[in-house]
Amino acid sequence: MASVGLSPVNYSTVSKKAADVPYEIFKDLFHLLISKCNRAKRRTKVVKQALLLVDSTTITVGKNRLPWAPFHGERSGIKLHVSFTSETGMPLEVKETGGLHHDGPAGESLANKAFILVQDRAYGKHARFDQFKDQKQFFVIRLRDNVELHQPRSLK
Repeated sequence: MASVGLSPVNYSTVSKKAADVPYEIFKDLFHLLISKCNRAKRRTKVVKQALLLVDSTTITVGKNRLPWAPFHGERSGIKLHVSFTSETGMPLEVKETGGLHHDGPAGESLANKAFILVQDRAYGKHARFDQFKDQKQFFVIRLRDNVELHQPRSLK
């Protein structure tokens, strides 16, 4: 950038500025980019499987309403883990757990090879990523901020 008289920036500067740009502009740019691709290229980008969206929500009530499901302090609660198909707009499967249970195990039981699995970072676990790869289960899971990837090297 300096060679053409502009001040240098890095990806961090660009991403901070991009946060201020309205989503609709990015959406329009993406559609414009796709429309510039030729027909053969566009056909190769079609997703062959439907998406299975998995997330959870916690429902809390007073402690005496659900004494078998303690949550925090004077509250009780349950957590509903829902797998939702984007094609039908309907839930495919629902699992309920106590409000204090972690999302990971429930997410494993909601996985379905017929779909591309989309989950948030609470369901992410490195061992599960390896399982998905071995089982040829396609997935999209956002990684946690503290993830570090290391490439093993052999000693000479």
